[in-house]
Amino acid sequence: MFARSSKRSYLFLSVMLSFCLLLGIGAASAADAVKIGFLGPITGSDASEGAAARNAFMLAISEANKSGEFPYKIEVIEVDDQSTENVAVAGAQEIVSDSAVVVASGFWNSGPAAASIPVFKDAEIPLLIWGAIRESLTNPDNVPYITRSAPTDKQENIPLAVKVLDELGYKDWFIVSDVGSYGDGNFNAFKAELASRGITAKGEEQVPEDTTDLNAVVQKIKASGAKAVYCGSTVAIGSQLKRQLFEAGVRDILFCGISGMKTEDFLKIGAEAAEGALIVSPGVILEDTAEGRKFIELYNAQGYSEPIGAYTPYAYEAALILINSLRACGEKPTAEAMTDAIQKSETTGIMGATTFNSIGQTENVAAYLNVVQDGAWLPLEKSEYQGGKRGFGAK
Repeated sequence: MFARSSKRSYLFLSVMLSFCLLLGIGAASAADAVKIGFLGPITGSDASEGAAARNAFMLAISEANKSGEFPYKIEVIEVDDQSTENVAVAGAQEIVSDSAVVVASGFWNSGPAAASIPVFKDAEIPLLIWGAIRESLTNPDNVPYITRSAPTDKQENIPLAVKVLDELGYKDWFIVSDVGSYGDGNFNAFKAELASRGITAKGEEQVPEDTTDLNAVVQKIKASGAKAVYCGSTVAIGSQLKRQLFEAGVRDILFCGISGMKTEDFLKIGAEAAEGALIVSPGVILEDTAEGRKFIELYNAQGYSEPIGAYTPYAYEAALILINSLRACGEKPTAEAMTDAIQKSETTGIMGATTFNSIGQTENVAAYLNVVQDGAWLPLEKSEYQGGKRGFGAK
């Protein structure tokens, strides 16, 4: 009796399995696509950074697809957030509405990132931030869905502060930033570095994010008697402030700031106007490591029109982290499995080994300083400013 019953059950299951396969019902086949989202400013004032990051991210995904390692194709839903919060939110909603999406990665700007995070949390889709540095983006309330592989604004400002405050000894400061999430975070981070050393700025100014005429700020800087200017904004404001200071004759002064200004667009103000700008960048000097040189070669071989920017390697690294996490999820990755895999991941890439702490922030923090010399960016340690042949300005 048991044998006949088992045989009937086996035949029934075989028939049903064949029926399901004919109708395409059941587990995802090896040919199915797994989708991930990418968000960044591909057009607009920050396009050079966002497009370069997109290039690097897609390059890593393309390499993964070519490897034949995965039993599915990794597809990317690309969103141009235009550095605008409402556009970013709409893009995030587009990504999470696709049932094939298991993870997303973005942003370059902190404002769009902060506005979009609730969308990913509500959908329980993990988001790995590759560029936005506002410290509050990773916090206990955003665990486990939000992680970040880039350093925070506080972490970026520390090596800059050590250089200009402790080593160079500048004490007479004027602080400038925009009022947006990115600018405000840097503004407060550098003020905290000053306060920890008992220094009060001679002046400070926060301007709207779309400001182009900074001459009123320049006049305040001149009147303050400041010997050093800190700019905690992106290239749109930072480059114009440096240019307008130069045009107003404010040249014997240290001009320093944060990674949003370390772009090729900054150099468009001219070699003389840009000269001596001291800017911190996240990560490592790519030319100094085998992994970094390999990335440069791979990126340049594609013929992209956008040069490698400060966060281009971080976008590539973010893609590697997601690929590593997909690998850990086996043949059928889900958003839930990816959330757990990212939190537990350890990925060795351009920056070394990246892991995440209890609030989803990278434990691999690296940064270095850059200076404009003769119209080009150089690592400070390889410039004439490091050896004292050229000076930043009177103290």
